[in-house]
Amino acid sequence: MERKPRTDFEVKHLRRGVASPRIGVTAALKEETGSVAQEPSKRFVRTDLDYVEGVSEAGGLPVVIPPSLTLRAAEDLLDGLDGLLLSGGPDLDPAYYGEEPIPELGTTIPGWDALEMGLLGLALERGMPIFGICRGMQMLNVALGGTLYQDVPSQLGAGVINHCQTTPKRQVSHRVEVLDHSYLAEVTGRQSVGVNSYHHQGIKGLADALAVAARSADGVIEALESRDFSDRWLVGVQWHPEGMRDNGIGHRGLFEAHVCAAEHHGSRSAAA
Repeated sequence: MERKPRTDFEVKHLRRGVASPRIGVTAALKEETGSVAQEPSKRFVRTDLDYVEGVSEAGGLPVVIPPSLTLRAAEDLLDGLDGLLLSGGPDLDPAYYGEEPIPELGTTIPGWDALEMGLLGLALERGMPIFGICRGMQMLNVALGGTLYQDVPSQLGAGVINHCQTTPKRQVSHRVEVLDHSYLAEVTGRQSVGVNSYHHQGIKGLADALAVAARSADGVIEALESRDFSDRWLVGVQWHPEGMRDNGIGHRGLFEAHVCAAEHHGSRSAAA
């Protein structure tokens, strides 16, 4: 039986035999530390298969974007995409939001930061639907003028729950409360969502173009969304829904809503 759409956006923009919208998925640069004899190549471009499958299952065509591209090449690649998914990864250099690093700041990768920030800026200029996951949500907030806590435990202190679980990402770490009347509530069909959690940074100053969509019990912002979806489709979540697609329809719904928005964007761009 065909599943009914869960949001007004899906109702208005159901796919009708058109080509799958192309979703750019940012990848990471990984360096192995094992024996060279066993692994002659020590550097790899990798993206979690769950991101790719999440996009594909939602009806999109995932296109992995390596972190080694030049910005010019990334711009050419964006011309062939309908949406952008910013995946998780290491800490963002606090220089992007005007701060000096604190001792608790984790690893940063300058080249990766520069490419993704440039890519994100180009996608925003194009009005492309953008879905940010974990680091991706934080980057979206910073790119639009917001700031981050470099380390939630040390900067928020007592009362902060554990936001960095050691169990597999298909397991729930804690719950988040979804704000009434938010787009996220419409997509997930929930006021409370069980989520995994793998972050030590978080949103501090909220960008003007974004609204809070969910918080954890300690007040940490867990989801952001565009203040005006008629202007552009922007959604970010602090958890990893790609790993929880079998834990309820709400996590799958995020990918489906993004793919629907990308299809709509692609159709408008083609008609322009």
